Amino acid sequence: MIYTVTLNPSVDLFVEVDKLNPGYNNNIKTERTLPGGKAINVSRILSQLKIPTTATGFLGSYQGLFIKDWLKKEDILVDFVEIEASNRINIKIFEDKKETVINFQGPTITSEEVEELLYYLSRVREGDTIIFGGSVPPMENGEDSDIYYRMVEIAKANNAHFIADVPSQYLMKMIDRGPLLVKPNGEDIEAIYNVKIEDKMDYIPYGKDLIKKGAKYVIISYGEDGSMFFTREGIYATTPVKDDKEIINTVACRDAMIAGFVGTLVRDNDPIESYMVAVAAASATARVLDLPTREEIFDILPLVDIEIIE
Repeated sequence: MIYTVTLNPSVDLFVEVDKLNPGYNNNIKTERTLPGGKAINVSRILSQLKIPTTATGFLGSYQGLFIKDWLKKEDILVDFVEIEASNRINIKIFEDKKETVINFQGPTITSEEVEELLYYLSRVREGDTIIFGGSVPPMENGEDSDIYYRMVEIAKANNAHFIADVPSQYLMKMIDRGPLLVKPNGEDIEAIYNVKIEDKMDYIPYGKDLIKKGAKYVIISYGEDGSMFFTREGIYATTPVKDDKEIINTVACRDAMIAGFVGTLVRDNDPIESYMVAVAAASATARVLDLPTREEIFDILPLVDIEIIE
C-alpha cells in the first residue's frame, strides 16, 4: 500500500482575472475550488493510474469534509485524523499565464492529534511506501520541528519505504535515512548547497551527492528546461515535451511527477520507465486546469525522450 501524508491540507480557490490591480476591486472571470496539498495531489494521480493509495493527515471542519468527500468520489481510501480546528483555504490567482499564490499558515495541531497520526502510521509494513509532502502547520509544544523525522523513524522501524517531498530545511536532515526518492527543484538545490546554478549540467554533482548521502533515486527538475534523474547506476535527463498544447497550470507538476514515478515503480520495478511516466504525468498536469486523467498522461508518454548523461 502507498500511504500519502498531508499534514497541512487545504481547500484551494483558483480564480482567473484579466488583470490583477492591487488596491482596487478586481472582477473574477472564472473560479473553481479543489482539494489541495502536495501528498493529496499524489494520491489523486495514483488513483488515476489505478494504483491503490490511502490518504491520511489532518482534516477538520467544513474544509476537511470537502476534501474527504472529494477524495472518496475519486475512489481514494481516506483515513485522516479529525482535528478540532479548520483546515486552511489557499488562493491561486491566474492572470495572463502568471500565477499569484496566497498560502495560509494552517491550523494549530494539538499534541494529542499528532500522537494519533503517528500511532496510525505505525500500521505500515515491509513493502509499503509512505509519501510525506508539503508544509507543516503549527503544532503544540514545538512538535512541528521534528514531525517529519518521527514519521521517517516509523517507516524505518517497519521496513517501509519513504519518499520525502519536504521543504529543504527538513530534507537534508533525513537524507541519511535512505529515502526511496527525493525530488528537489533547482531552487531547492541552490538553497541546500548555497550555490548559483548557471547550466543544467551544474546539477550533476549535487544529484550525485544526494545519492551518496542515502537517497536511492533523485529527480531534479529545472522548470521549463526539463529534469534530470539520478540512480546509483547512471544519470538521465529529459527535455520538455513538445506538442501543440498550451502550458496553463504548473501548481501540481511536482506532485504529479512523484506519483507517476512511485506508482510505476511499485507496479513494474523499472526505474527508467518510472521516470518516463513521471515526466509524462508532470507534463500532462501542466496542460490541464486540475489534474490529468490516466488517458491524458499516457497520451503524452510516447513524446518523452530520455538522454543518457552518464
